[in-house]
Amino acid sequence: MKDLFEQIDEEQIEMPKLHALRSKVSTKRNLNLYQIVSLIVMAVMFVVGIILGNVFPACGETSNLFSTCTKTEYNLSLTIIVWASSFLFCLFLYGFGQIITLLAEINQKLGKVTERGKEGMKNGKN
Repeated sequence: MKDLFEQIDEEQIEMPKLHALRSKVSTKRNLNLYQIVSLIVMAVMFVVGIILGNVFPACGETSNLFSTCTKTEYNLSLTIIVWASSFLFCLFLYGFGQIITLLAEINQKLGKVTERGKEGMKNGKN
C-alpha cells in the first residue's frame, strides 16, 4: 500500500510557469461601443458637474432684513451629486459592455466547437 504523500507526488500536475501564462493572456483590450460611450459620458459629465456647480451657486450668507443671498459660493454638493450619479451610470454601462464582450467571446468559441462537431459528423465520427 502506498503512502498518501507518494500518491500525491505521482498524481501531482506541474503548475504552468509565469511566462507561459503571460503568452496566453492578452493585455490588449478591445472596447466595444458601450464601453467607449461610457468613458466619453464620464469625461463629459465630469466637466458638466464643474459647470453646474458654478452656474447654480450655493448661498453662503443671507441677509436678515431681506432674506436673500448676499454671498454665494461654489456648489460643491451639486458637483459631487452629478459626479456620483454619472459614475454609477457609466459603471453600469461599462459593465453591460463587458458582459456583451464576454458573451461574444463565448459565442465565438462555441461556434468553433460546433463547426468541429459538424465536420466530425460529416466524416462519420462522433
